[in-house]
Amino acid sequence: MTALHPDSYELVRPILLGMDFHLIGRSILTQQTPAQIFVDNMEHPKTLFAQAGHRYILAGDPEIDSFNLGIRKLFANVIFPRALAEGQEGFAIYYDSAAWEEKMQAILMDKEIIHADREYYACKTLKYKWQDFMPAGFQLQMVDADLLANTDLKHLDTLKEEMTSERPSVEDFLAKSFGVCIIHENEIAGWCLSEYNADRRCEIGIETISEFRQRGIATALTLAFLEHAFSHGISEVGWHCFKRNESSAKTARKAGFDKVCDYKSYICLLKP
Repeated sequence: MTALHPDSYELVRPILLGMDFHLIGRSILTQQTPAQIFVDNMEHPKTLFAQAGHRYILAGDPEIDSFNLGIRKLFANVIFPRALAEGQEGFAIYYDSAAWEEKMQAILMDKEIIHADREYYACKTLKYKWQDFMPAGFQLQMVDADLLANTDLKHLDTLKEEMTSERPSVEDFLAKSFGVCIIHENEIAGWCLSEYNADRRCEIGIETISEFRQRGIATALTLAFLEHAFSHGISEVGWHCFKRNESSAKTARKAGFDKVCDYKSYICLLKP
């Protein structure tokens, strides 16, 4: 295994774009998302292992045993101890072909893993108005410096945590990403944030505070987000969800997203 310098990321473009519905690949290639990439060969890489935040990616040829052994050692000696020290309960692993499934248990050793069914949706045009779904007594606001300056808002810290789930800092989010939220009195009821902005595309990270669910807020948030995105140069917005999360898929379809594909991922549990 060899760590790839960001100046050489173009070497792995064909490998990463083999799973292009994961926009994280393009975001890494454009160096919008900080990542660490390992390859089997510096001149002509055939396979890669990448880490971006709490996401891990396996792509390319899964039959290079020496490389797979290197991944196994990296998990055992670096990733697992570091994640446990940080208090993580688990993380996600994405891969580009079913052939990796035969290697996963060996790579992750004795850790418990869950094979998860997921869905990907995409939207390229705004089909509905967010105002038609906004419940009375709620206001839409952009997620910007003015919003964050209102320190009396309830759930503001939770929003900031979500802003830094993909970006290294709140300031980096404000500079490179965008989002909308819905306010009720002095409380943030929900938010919809862009993730992995790259090549005129982005993905959605959305959350509605539990006591405000079942009121149409998620749909209003999504449509307001799409309106802003399409009016500011975004041509396609992606939506990922677990297949068992029917409410998430329902919100995507209600907001005008079309299903693109089913896929699988792994969740590695660090604690029983």
